[in-house]
Amino acid sequence: MKRILSILVFLSFYFCSFAQYPIGHRTITYQDPARSNRSIETEIYYPAISAGDNTDVANGQFPIIAFGHGFVMSVSSYENIWTALAPLGYIVAMPTTEGGAPSHSNFGMDLAFLITKIKSEGANSSSLFYQKVGETSAVMGHSMGGGSSFLACENNTEPTVMVTFAAAVTDPSSVTAAANVTIPTLVISGGDDCVAPPNDHQIPMYNALASSCKTYISIANGGHCFFANYNFACTFGEET
Repeated sequence: MKRILSILVFLSFYFCSFAQYPIGHRTITYQDPARSNRSIETEIYYPAISAGDNTDVANGQFPIIAFGHGFVMSVSSYENIWTALAPLGYIVAMPTTEGGAPSHSNFGMDLAFLITKIKSEGANSSSLFYQKVGETSAVMGHSMGGGSSFLACENNTEPTVMVTFAAAVTDPSSVTAAANVTIPTLVISGGDDCVAPPNDHQIPMYNALASSCKTYISIANGGHCFFANYNFACTFGEET
């Protein structure tokens, strides 16, 4: 699965670097002034000079990925994502917000905010990411985070692409939002997903997309939880 995810995102960005970087990590809590200084705690994994917490970013400029977690799933469940993508040269920002009774609207706005905020960090001389942030970016997510990605990208062309895994329909409706998503989009589903069945979730969102560049991939025998590492809540939900 790591290799599949890496190749798909690699192609969607047209990002031609085969370097393998150590993974750096930093926890940053940003405030969004447009939402009464809403706090957005974010785990950031990035290509580094050396592996570890708060290490220096590697030389170069790197695309941003804002990745949204699934319902009652922690960011730690997505180690498969950051360990696949950060070594290839991506800054992977994972908000920890909306982990309880979630607001899908707020989560979508968090993902959109992180793209803009981390891009601005590239111009901030006091930031760890000063002059390290590239022009391209993606909003990505799994399950609830996938559906919230549609909310993040509605009427928003700041991200370069959107990629979703087993996206679940949200409230407000991600299907309605899809009609206002115009950036290139890759929608990936599991053929045997019984938590967010494709016919009720990913396919309606995909069909509603306004993007002229969109692709739908169904993984044969794929389940809802297969896009993350083992998570009890997800597995319990899928098994029941």
